[in-house]
Amino acid sequence: MLPALLILLPLAAVADEPVQDWPQPLTLDFVLEHVDQSHPDLQLAEAAVAQARAVQQQAESRYGLRSSLLARLRWIEPSPLAHDPSRQDHRLRLQVSKRLYDFGRTAALEAAAEADLAAQQQRYRDALNQYRLAVMAAYFDVLLVDLEVIRDNEAMSIGYVNFDRAQSRNELGQLSDIELLRFESVYQLTRARQYASSTRQRTARQRLANLINRSDKLPAELTAPALPDVQRDIPEVAAWFASAEAANPELIALQVAVQGARERLSAAQAGSYPVLNGQAEVSAYRRESGGNDPWRVGLSLDVPLTTGGETRAQATQRRAELQATRARLERRRREIREAVLESWSALHSLRARRQELAVQAEYRDLYLDRSRALYELEMKSDLGDAMTQTSDVRLQQARVDYEITLAWARVRALLGQDVTLKGERQP
Repeated sequence: MLPALLILLPLAAVADEPVQDWPQPLTLDFVLEHVDQSHPDLQLAEAAVAQARAVQQQAESRYGLRSSLLARLRWIEPSPLAHDPSRQDHRLRLQVSKRLYDFGRTAALEAAAEADLAAQQQRYRDALNQYRLAVMAAYFDVLLVDLEVIRDNEAMSIGYVNFDRAQSRNELGQLSDIELLRFESVYQLTRARQYASSTRQRTARQRLANLINRSDKLPAELTAPALPDVQRDIPEVAAWFASAEAANPELIALQVAVQGARERLSAAQAGSYPVLNGQAEVSAYRRESGGNDPWRVGLSLDVPLTTGGETRAQATQRRAELQATRARLERRRREIREAVLESWSALHSLRARRQELAVQAEYRDLYLDRSRALYELEMKSDLGDAMTQTSDVRLQQARVDYEITLAWARVRALLGQDVTLKGERQP
């Protein structure tokens, strides 16, 4: 009775906190399709996009129409020689100004801001894919730890039964004390492993709940998803290299960032160019005066003669920024190429490991059938060990299948594709 209760305890502890808003059982497809945009990682990426858009709007505003209304209430003591002896010197003025031309400075800043916005949008795409990868990994961890609990429960139950029988034989004088301690040691070891896996069972669920912003509601039951990628053919790695070079969001972000840095350099170099502005004023006065014009319209040309070295310093800074961005692009290009090759190699290794485990699983199933038959004939008593080894092979098979699925998902992210389980698009 004790082993049976111990087997049910971990799952009962998790089920004490039912998830009301999630489907029961929870599926990975549902989780990936209902990505919570309020996760901190996505919020940070979205904030970066918003900041880049604000910089773009600020750059565009440099050629915008600016207007202001100036009002003044003032009382004076007029001079005896004044033409108008009134003491009310009130004034109302409407001013309008607009930059007409700055010889490419604003155009360069607008192009740089547009490039930065495009870069941040690509980085958001990558952040979304990385978030989905983390969710997939956490979901698979829950499924794996559940299988570990099943395996460890079986091992603990077998250890308990063997220890209980050893106690009975020891009381009858059929088993020595040292042999009894050996059975107890095995039982205590399996019990400790079962307790550890049960603890990980709750921790894994908490990690998944945190990722999908439901930290107060742990999912009790998860459905193992269909994994179409485990049977997928692996193409030549050269095709992946070309796809990553053309569509990886990080590379695209850095490429447009290089364009933005180049435009900012152009804007800095234009710092010594003239600026042409247009102004217009319409005014109303309470007191007449020779200098009170009803309206004014004019052009002003601001031609910098010397800047004290500021333009040169800004250009040097922007040139260094361009050099650093190009270096980051090249470094990231090499890192992504290595990551693609690592994923390609890992998929080949995992495929071989999967074939090996398939043979082991077949062997363990046949061995379990034979052990069960011998147990029924009371000729051999290793049925429990055979059951535990069969559960362990199934755990290893699931782990390899999940690693293959995650490897394919990482490849999709590297190739600039959406991370999903559907597998419609084969890289």
